[in-house]
Amino acid sequence: MVDILQTKKKILIIGYGAMGKRYENALQKNFLIDIYDKNKKIRNVNINNINLKKNKNKYYFAIISTPANSHLKYCSICAKAGLSFIVEKPLFIKKNGWHDVINHIKKNKIVTSVAYPRRYGKAYNFIKKIIKSGKIGKLKIIKSNYSQNFRILRKDYKKIYYSNENNSGGIIYDALSHHLNLQSFYGGKIKNITKVKKRLEFKDVKVSDTGIVIIKFKKNILGLIFGNQFQSPNIDEIEFVGSKKNLIYNRIDNKIFLAWDKKKKIIKRFNENYENLFKSQLDDFLKCLKKKSLPKTTVAEEWDNLIKLK
Repeated sequence: MVDILQTKKKILIIGYGAMGKRYENALQKNFLIDIYDKNKKIRNVNINNINLKKNKNKYYFAIISTPANSHLKYCSICAKAGLSFIVEKPLFIKKNGWHDVINHIKKNKIVTSVAYPRRYGKAYNFIKKIIKSGKIGKLKIIKSNYSQNFRILRKDYKKIYYSNENNSGGIIYDALSHHLNLQSFYGGKIKNITKVKKRLEFKDVKVSDTGIVIIKFKKNILGLIFGNQFQSPNIDEIEFVGSKKNLIYNRIDNKIFLAWDKKKKIIKRFNENYENLFKSQLDDFLKCLKKKSLPKTTVAEEWDNLIKLK
């Protein structure tokens, strides 16, 4: 009888914080997992002692779930070794050094994905079909409001990456980057970005809790993203302004509205939560590994978007 453990492929999780544990929980049924973390008590391997380039078949893929200021180091190790990977968002805070990583990704023909789960949601893909059908006319403006009381959602916010903007803390990179990625899913390539950030409420961390991002897309579409991290209630809404009608999706309520003149009606309801989006993203990455195809957000696309956010 074949040992079932021998049939499982091994993966590597780099960084064992909240997201590293989330990936482990989602993947441990189907994969053997090695964990590297800077905390020696947590890790069972030391990536600094593994020559991944010489042992490129040791792992099926890697997950990089460290703070953003160390993404370059670990993405570079994986790319040079020819090891496919998922990296948590945002890809970077500082743009220098990424050309070499992107070149190695292309050279070694590996699959890379930046973890933005919204693009995998059924509702968001349904919206894309509606826009493409011309039902709202020509897309002109995309508006997002992504606001919540982050202090309730992450009670440990003062102790984690969030409290340091160099680790992708603060509203722009922690929260609004999600909708920047989402809006480019519809608007296409970005021409330029203007951002405003401010600390209006938080007293115990020195990061911005409020932000506005204005996007000019190359297709002559405008984007606006607003958010704060101290308000109640929780809002995660995106609106598409067309030349004929508007399309509005509230992710919290899972309802899509069509609005025109003085009318507004629900055209579709969904029953999916953020965990569903997270799992769909993982499923798609595994399919992309088998087919050697591109995930919905590649490292190259994320780099191109973020350099305009600087």
